[in-house]
Formats: sequence, C-alpha cells, structure tokens
Amino acid sequence: MNGSPIRILQRIGILAGAALAVAVFGVRAEGATTDVWMVRTYRVGATSTCPVKADQFDYFQLDARRAWTRSSRDAFFETEDPEQPTVVFAHGGFTDQSWATCLVLGLARTLRSHGGGRPVRVVVWKWPAERSSRRLRPALWVNMARADFEGLLLARWLRQFDPQTPPILVGYSAGCRIVGRGLSRVAEDPAPDETTDAASGFRAVLVAGAMDADALLPTRHSDGALDAVETMVVTRHRGDRALRFYPRLYPGPGPQAMGFVGPLAPRRRDAHGGRLELLDLTAWVAGRHDFLNYLGAPPLAARIADLVFAEHPVAPAVSSAR
Repeated sequence: MNGSPIRILQRIGILAGAALAVAVFGVRAEGATTDVWMVRTYRVGATSTCPVKADQFDYFQLDARRAWTRSSRDAFFETEDPEQPTVVFAHGGFTDQSWATCLVLGLARTLRSHGGGRPVRVVVWKWPAERSSRRLRPALWVNMARADFEGLLLARWLRQFDPQTPPILVGYSAGCRIVGRGLSRVAEDPAPDETTDAASGFRAVLVAGAMDADALLPTRHSDGALDAVETMVVTRHRGDRALRFYPRLYPGPGPQAMGFVGPLAPRRRDAHGGRLELLDLTAWVAGRHDFLNYLGAPPLAARIADLVFAEHPVAPAVSSAR
C-alpha cells in the first residue's frame, strides 16, 4: 500500500509543498521574519534517566540558504525576545524529518497569514517517531511510549525559558501526549534547581490528540497539565478515521481518543475555571488524519493565532468542555 502510485504522488506533492514553504519562510519579508528552529532529541536514548543534560539536545535553524544549519542552545535562548512569541510544535508519530519540516512550515505560514506579518519564532520538537515495525499496533505502541518519555524531556527544556514569556505549545496526534505529559511534569515540579523560577501561564493547543480521553483527570496521563496553563484548547473531530480506531490499541474495549470525543473535564470546574476549551472541528475537517488538513480549518487557525499574538489576557473560551 505504501508503494502505490497514489501514495507516491501524494508524497511528491508533499515534498514539493515543503520546498515551496522553505523558500517562502527561509527569507526576510517586509521587515518581519519567521524564525524557524528545530530541536532534536535523537541523542537521548529511551532508557535515559531524567533529568538529562541540556547539551543532549541538538539545535538547528533554517538559514538564509533555506537549509537546516546546526546551531546551539546558547544561540537559541539568546534570541528569546518578549516581542517575538515562541511557538513549539510537537509532531505526531510516523514522521520523518522532511515531513516534520513541511508541517512546521505550514504552521509558520498560518501564523504569518493570521498575524499580520508580526514576528514569530516557530520551533519543531523533532523526536524519533519514524515507524519501527511493519506491524501497525506494535509500531504505534513504540511511538506512544517514546512520546510519553519525550514529555519528560520537554518539561526539562521548558524550564529554561523566561517564566514571564513562556512558549505557546501546539501538539498534534501523539505530540499531544508530549505536550500533556510535559505540562503535567512542569506543574508537578516547576523549579527543580536554582536556574529558573516556577514556570506557569502556558498556552497550549492539542490537535487530534492520540491520547486517552480521560488523560486530564486525576491520576491519569496528564493529570496536572491544566495546573500549568492559562488556556488549553483541545480539538474534537468525530469524523477522524484514524482516531476512530484508537480503542483497538488496547486489549479488549479500550478508551476513546481525546481528539475523537473530546476531553473528559475535571469535576471541579472551579479549580481550573475556563482554562479548558473545546473546539469542535467535525464540520470543518474531512476525515483524513493530517495536521495540515486540520490547520486548514479557519476556527483552529484563528484560535492558534489568537493565543500566539495575544497582547492582553486571553479572551473567554468560545465553548467549554463538558
């Protein structure tokens, strides 16, 4: 199936789109730039103990030659600017570097379009998500286990930001597991050493979450994530064909995916106020499980841009999760 003519033509179109996006976003335009970065965690083994050393992450920046150029942690954090919001995108499973590049550039294009040319720094959290087995279920389990571990790495990395200007987090599919686990760990242990103050006030968007619908409840996968956020937007799409089969990952009747049915909200609504927002995209997105497909939905693109470029407290949620 992967070698069928249709699949090959789709991949050719994807790569052509990625090349065009690189050409657009790798250069300066009208006095404002979109800085595109990549943080790779491939050198961190899945059996590594946390916390890991900061120099175990690899940094790359899209340069004027429209290519990924190796950079450094110091260079990345030296470019931190309160006037230029940072957006961190955690991609989903079965994603190689070329496809991850296409996705992050698609996000950058959307932000440039909705941000009126305002400067923004977009970072792709590149984790080892390539398919490890021809058998689908084992390969998915490997991806999800690694994504859960990546959440611990993300939490460690987030603590290096200025607490007054935390990045906006966007997770897609298995990347939602990374964002959820990372925020939960930050809330659990916000200041493990003397290098940073407690981090809080994150804004997060979980798109097509490939995680259990009850993950935000106490004792579950991301039970403390809402304590670390100012706003968390979770999408729901009842027509996503891939997420419909999420329960089959488990032996016997498994839980539904958060991106399919929405999040099961905490009982104590007073504890989290209006932080949790549900964005139903069922009427806006076709059944294909694809980040760019979701990003083409105007309500999602506009909401992400609102969170990224908000200069004042976030507006009240348009709809609340029940």
